[in-house]
Amino acid sequence: MVYFFESKHDEYSAPHMIVTGKDKFENDFLIKYGFKELEYIWFHADSYSSGHIYLQLTNGEKSLDDVPDGVINDCLQLCKASSIAGNKLPECTILITPWTNLRKNKYMNPGEVSFKTLKNCKRRKCFSRDNKIINRLTKTRVEMAENVEETLHDAKKSKDGFYFNKYLAANNQRLIEEEIQRQRLKKEKKKQQKKKNPQKQGDVDVELEKDVETVTKI
Repeated sequence: MVYFFESKHDEYSAPHMIVTGKDKFENDFLIKYGFKELEYIWFHADSYSSGHIYLQLTNGEKSLDDVPDGVINDCLQLCKASSIAGNKLPECTILITPWTNLRKNKYMNPGEVSFKTLKNCKRRKCFSRDNKIINRLTKTRVEMAENVEETLHDAKKSKDGFYFNKYLAANNQRLIEEEIQRQRLKKEKKKQQKKKNPQKQGDVDVELEKDVETVTKI
């Protein structure tokens, strides 16, 4: 799955699209099928496993310096929240660089990346988790769960920097309905499992942590 979020802080500001993969394999797809016209800025927890968070520049923005602080903070919070270790810390350093500066080769594990040059890497501090920000972003989340690699491949062939903006505009309602259906089936499956395997007294439910990725240390 690939997740799309919208960062918008008031009715007058243009929305920014934030993109991330569900796990290290989808994040590898985002690296493999990225292209410069998307104008992605990449965020990742420094020295810890985390999600790969991509911010798309918009409205003539040329670099991170042109992006509103509130939008950057949304990306920092989303990145920190996706890190099992970083999310527990009072503060976490986030690595930031353009997608065009990422380097990936066949010898790297899924989710691992390096950089073409360290000069284009920045670091920002993200402090305590802000649930208000995370909840606001989560309400905007749209999942692309079907034909993920095929869709990413088509986007790269098009070289259209607004491919996913158009895709979401055309398929938003369908994607939302599909996610509702997946959540319904997931809940039903849990109910069936509880009926088959009733929990013994004193047992504790344990939620497995999702797959995360590792960035090559620099």
